[in-house]
Amino acid sequence: MTTNTRSAAVVIALLALPAAAQAQSADPRPAFEAATIKPASPDAIRNRIMPTAPNRLYIPSMSLVWLVYTAYGDGGFNTAMRVSGGPEWTNRTAFAVEGVAPGPANGRQLRLMLQRLLEERFALKVHSEMRNVDMNVLVVERAGALGPRFKPWDGTCKRGMPSEAEDPAVPRCFSGYRPGGITLDGATMFSVAEVLSLPQARGLLGGMTGDRTGLQGRYTLELDFAFAPVDPAGPSLATAIREQWGLKLVPGQAPFRTTVIDRAELPAAN
Repeated sequence: MTTNTRSAAVVIALLALPAAAQAQSADPRPAFEAATIKPASPDAIRNRIMPTAPNRLYIPSMSLVWLVYTAYGDGGFNTAMRVSGGPEWTNRTAFAVEGVAPGPANGRQLRLMLQRLLEERFALKVHSEMRNVDMNVLVVERAGALGPRFKPWDGTCKRGMPSEAEDPAVPRCFSGYRPGGITLDGATMFSVAEVLSLPQARGLLGGMTGDRTGLQGRYTLELDFAFAPVDPAGPSLATAIREQWGLKLVPGQAPFRTTVIDRAELPAAN
């Protein structure tokens, strides 16, 4: 067979692949080796990712809207974004999801696998957009004078090694709520605002939080504050943020990420 003949055969073989297979091969995201989606049990735990094995994702009961939060959000900060659009059932009908990865996978890899799974099984189409909305905004209280628990990130992590992802929306180190407060390590101010937009802080601050500090780069922040239960004799959350981080909250507008469900269909039986 000549070189030209072999080349033509390869092209014909590629064209003969089903469209779904071609799309799958072009998708750089990892995929589950096996996965099931089925109606959730009425008594299943809602909106929780249950720990199992390092290569498994198990969600007993989530609506598609919450699954979108989980898959397209930023890990521990995923409920800070908004999800809109889609048929009515996407916020009402609950599903149980289980996926098995080819090997041990971290949280980011499992979220990417979940994205692919939702897009395949629900024929899901989404897009993200930034919208300016009214909210609390963080500003620096005194120029050049940040708080004692707010420091530039030194490139190392308190736990483990820095992630390789340079996504400005995601801290480079393990971050989030902890007993007695918040730890943010290798985080941008976007991440700081997102963690304060999660339910633990959102209720105490009266709404979502955005960033208007003008601070660039990544930082390490610690906040000592009892979220559950809140100490009625202690300082408010806004006061703790001002005293420990040197930041204050004022009314304003800030960009907020919204993920829009453009299309969704009920999944076929597995």
